[in-house]
Amino acid sequence: MSARLWIGLALGALGCAAPAQETPPAGDVTRAADTLPAPPPSAPTFGTRAAGTLSWEELSVRMVGRETSAGLRIDVTTLEEIALEVAAPDIRAYLEDLLRRARVDSGLSEREIRELKAFLVGFTGFEKEVHYDPTLLHIRSEASTYHPLRIIPVSERFERRVVDLYQTVYAVYLFEPSVDLNATLDFRYEELSSGGAWRALINRMQRARARQEKELGR
Repeated sequence: MSARLWIGLALGALGCAAPAQETPPAGDVTRAADTLPAPPPSAPTFGTRAAGTLSWEELSVRMVGRETSAGLRIDVTTLEEIALEVAAPDIRAYLEDLLRRARVDSGLSEREIRELKAFLVGFTGFEKEVHYDPTLLHIRSEASTYHPLRIIPVSERFERRVVDLYQTVYAVYLFEPSVDLNATLDFRYEELSSGGAWRALINRMQRARARQEKELGR
């Protein structure tokens, strides 16, 4: 399967207008790494655990730009263990490899990475030279607002903060452990909002987990 296929993200919900946001603090953008690694050649063996089935798109939410962010698409893929367990085996192996790269590039331990809430964020351009600010992406949940604690680029062009037509750049975003993945999370970027896409994603993961447990006879 070509590497081109693997950098396609998300069929989540389209973004909708959101209230004006406060200016977030500057993000800690780590030195950029190389381009995304090639997908693994084969799926790993998971022993007695039932293999997951969810695609990359089914583990993601999507926001499509308009107004000040026209020409920009943002895809957010959860990298939490509960999500990786229900991912298709090749997707799981690929995303776990990205997490390992993030640990190396950030200098954080595997334990520190696992304690934080991790997401793979992709910025895609649909016009020539679309500018973006990676620090503007944040999460709102009930009365709380969460800004990324660390932003770890995994695409060599990420720090340029500009994407050309059909170009996508990625980074791993780490948020504080207190972000409740079972709550209604709303990803925001300028006027964009992921709306109810996160709740739909949680429902997909719960159904996939139930299928796994049924296969194991639990």
